[in-house]
Amino acid sequence: MYTRCPGCHTVHPVNAALLVVDAGRYRCGKCNKVSSALESLFDEWPQAGAKPPQPGEMPVLGLSLDLERAAQSRQAPTGAGLGDSDAEGAAATGGGWRWLARTAWIAGAIVVLAVATWQWAEFQGKPLLERPEVESTLVRLGLRQPPPAKPFRDLERIHLVNRELTSHPYLPGHLRLSATIVNRAARIQPYPAIEVTLLNATGEVVLRQRFAPSDFLDPESAPGAGMVPQAYLPLVLDLVDPGVQAVGFELEFR
Repeated sequence: MYTRCPGCHTVHPVNAALLVVDAGRYRCGKCNKVSSALESLFDEWPQAGAKPPQPGEMPVLGLSLDLERAAQSRQAPTGAGLGDSDAEGAAATGGGWRWLARTAWIAGAIVVLAVATWQWAEFQGKPLLERPEVESTLVRLGLRQPPPAKPFRDLERIHLVNRELTSHPYLPGHLRLSATIVNRAARIQPYPAIEVTLLNATGEVVLRQRFAPSDFLDPESAPGAGMVPQAYLPLVLDLVDPGVQAVGFELEFR
């Protein structure tokens, strides 16, 4: 409820607790005029020119009442001073400041947590953005391009069909290794590197030589095409002959 000072027209919020004091009489905090709040009483904030109910008018009961506002008025009367017409505005302003302070605290806590997480990741020796779970999340959000797919590679599916080590037919001091390999996987995979190890009678390494795919493929072929499934590939590899010490050899794919 509100009352309007007949002297300076200042609007003051009131409630039942204030009206029962001195039968509704009050002193305006702005113009110091003593008046009766009952003579100029309004349910809502009065607009300019609005007139209060006149004496003798019969009130109409049973209209919808704002019970929530009435309960708030009983619990915390906002116009106890009757001289501060901006009490409601001050309360709203205070609530706004409290909301801003709460938001600032939450934002600060998030920043502190992010910095602590970042430093912990650096301390562990692996930057946060390079961790698989973080990288996958960034890819799903569209913030990072997905890494290129790794080519299929399964060395266990590359089989050695046959092999033979003989003296080189026309190059003295060298050996020639003839072999055939096949890709038993169901997919194309890159050509492997081949490591040949020559052993003596006690199993010790006498010579170890590694051959890249470019060392045994036809120069006119495309090494990037990879090994086609179930296709046999003959190999011819030339090695330096370490002499009579070499009595055995091993061949491995790398």
